[in-house]
Amino acid sequence: MKNLFLFLTTIIVFSVTAHAQNSKVVLCEDYDKTDGTPSGINKNWDIDSAKGSYVYIIYSQDNIIKDNLMLYVDKKNKNGEYVADNTQDFIYNAKTDRKKWALADYLFLNSGNYKISVIGKDEKVLATTYTNIGYIKNKSSSSTSSTNDDGGITDTYYYSESKLVFGEGKNTDGTIKGEANEFRLINGNREITCLLTCDKALKLKKIYLSIFTGTDYKEKVSEKEFEIKSPEWDRTRFQISVTKVGKYVVDLYNENDTYINSAYFEIIK
Repeated sequence: MKNLFLFLTTIIVFSVTAHAQNSKVVLCEDYDKTDGTPSGINKNWDIDSAKGSYVYIIYSQDNIIKDNLMLYVDKKNKNGEYVADNTQDFIYNAKTDRKKWALADYLFLNSGNYKISVIGKDEKVLATTYTNIGYIKNKSSSSTSSTNDDGGITDTYYYSESKLVFGEGKNTDGTIKGEANEFRLINGNREITCLLTCDKALKLKKIYLSIFTGTDYKEKVSEKEFEIKSPEWDRTRFQISVTKVGKYVVDLYNENDTYINSAYFEIIK
């Protein structure tokens, strides 16, 4: 009986191992045409605001892909929820191709935050990643760019060199005190100082901030609005507060709903 138990256990473990494999999806500038190895992998991309731009999406796994694959693209809306935006077939024929990778050459037409999913047999999600799409500098957009008082355009690309960090307060020189991405609750609450910096004037009148948590960061925690005293500032600080353990993301937009930046932090016990 003991030997039978060990034999069955071995079969179960082998079965689980056989089906559990590393699978991933990335967005990249180029790829090896022989083995699909991606190069120039990025999370943030800039596209032509008038006609969009193509980005390579590479899916890979440990074993030979035996089924045709679909690309599902979801876009984050103003409520912070990812909603269906588009679908596309991967360039892969399960009957003739014997590869461990597949390609999708996807045309992004609009800026925003996107969730990229690879769907296999029986609509099973095989891999997921996230990306931010902005517009190429000097390309205007009616929905995600705005004209400043001095005639300049601030689109998502304008803020590509900005940085959002978290800490426990501020130093006298304007830097952040106790910079970190992990904090502990204090009596059921945590106050966090946020510092947004840029390599040039932020050109902001207001900042609209949204905090999300939960699976895929779909659960909205709070929204805040902050006034900026001068559009010529290249940095600004503001406070946020959370009350629960978990992982969080902070999304920033300006008064014209132009995406600025995002950053992540975690609250531990």
